[in-house]
Amino acid sequence: MTNEGKEIIQDTALFERAATLFVRFGDYIPLTIAFLNHWPTEIKFYPEFVVGNAWKVFLSLGLYQLAAFALRRAVKFATAELAP
Repeated sequence: MTNEGKEIIQDTALFERAATLFVRFGDYIPLTIAFLNHWPTEIKFYPEFVVGNAWKVFLSLGLYQLAAFALRRAVKFATAELAP
């Protein structure tokens, strides 16, 4: 195997480790941002939920979960291409 092939495999392994960490800890990023911005962290009634900023936290959690799913799929396809 050439040096270029080894570098591609190492880069793919690094990408896989980063994606695994994102899948594991990615949901904490929007919660941390919400906590630091003093967004509401208590449960509110529906009218207060819609008018306030609490819906942004739930939307960002959903977006981060979709990003984690996309990363898992990208790693799966990348490792499948490199398999002999």
